[in-house]
Amino acid sequence: MYGLRSIFIAISIGIIIGVIFGGLKSIFRRKAPSQKQIEFVRKLVNKFAAILKYSTISLLVIGLFWCIYFLLLGIIVPAQTEYAANMSELIVSVLTVISIIFAFVEFVRRKDEK
Repeated sequence: MYGLRSIFIAISIGIIIGVIFGGLKSIFRRKAPSQKQIEFVRKLVNKFAAILKYSTISLLVIGLFWCIYFLLLGIIVPAQTEYAANMSELIVSVLTVISIIFAFVEFVRRKDEK
């Protein structure tokens, strides 16, 4: 468990350092992208958003079925109620993160269209 904790601490520190240096780089290097680059990125984001939309919907449906399964497990086998509740909570947490990522991509995509 200590090794896993160390890995996550190292990743967190790396992200913080990367954000700081990336911000400094963007401050000191202001370069406007060409129209061709803007169009390429817009097309790439639109393709990514389409893929993300279908994968998000699929994962939400699968998550719904598993939550129903764990609900029925908790009802049918009362000894497994706590386990079923914890698993359902975990599934909902993961699906919430996936939905937030999808909402952010859609927000960025629609903001670029205007």
